[in-house]
Amino acid sequence: MYDLMKPKKIGNIPDNQDGKYIYEIKYDGGSGVIEKYGDTVKIYHNKNPDLQNYKYPELVEGALRYLKDGIYVCEIVVFNKEGISDFSLFQKRQLENKVKIQFRRQLYPAVAMVYDVIRANGEDVTDYPLLERKKILSERVFDNSHIRLVEFFNKPEPILKLKDKIEGIVIKDVNSTYKFGKRDGWFKHRFNREETVKCISYEVTPTGIVLITEDGRRINLAGYRSEIAKKRIDEDGEVLVEVSYHQKTKDGFRFPVVKRVVGEVE
Repeated sequence: MYDLMKPKKIGNIPDNQDGKYIYEIKYDGGSGVIEKYGDTVKIYHNKNPDLQNYKYPELVEGALRYLKDGIYVCEIVVFNKEGISDFSLFQKRQLENKVKIQFRRQLYPAVAMVYDVIRANGEDVTDYPLLERKKILSERVFDNSHIRLVEFFNKPEPILKLKDKIEGIVIKDVNSTYKFGKRDGWFKHRFNREETVKCISYEVTPTGIVLITEDGRRINLAGYRSEIAKKRIDEDGEVLVEVSYHQKTKDGFRFPVVKRVVGEVE
């Protein structure tokens, strides 16, 4: 339905000495679009043409009351008890059964964190500079329990204080237009953790291997390092790898990157 604009990954956070950027928390959920016209609301996930209203009845109710007519871009999230968006909780809302959805909405209420606008006042506003679109948002989105505006800052410091809890930071050019399917003028930097883990087996994939750690977590590894790791496991029964990741899950890691196979020749 919509091929939303995405930020480009960068290794360093640029400063804002010339006022070129604004900074936002990178929320951890699912990209969404909310269309609201009169008493009609339509909710979509990025690139998915199927209507998602049935999954998020609380967002439909919130949009009817707290959004003016228009098309809005958001991240649909579920917050944990610390007030941090939690992808594992968001996944618990990806249900088809309507009875279970009504039960889960009480346990894991969804929130649409609105960060951009595509259409307002009957007009396509994607060619407006970012700060003008932000002003439009401030006049058309009224914060409540389920529909909230993403706060932005002129400096990264307020977000950096949260880097041990949140997924990352988004940096946006204040003059950037909204370009569907592009990575132009928006950037993201993840606050990942690093750890050395022992892997004791692997599965071959079309692009490399999936490493399996001693506690059963799985890590994709492609390229020449996959051959090094595979040989090490075949010969020694194990391999140590340095992994950068955002969060541990039951079966693996979120956003894992193998930085180095321990002992490899640089």
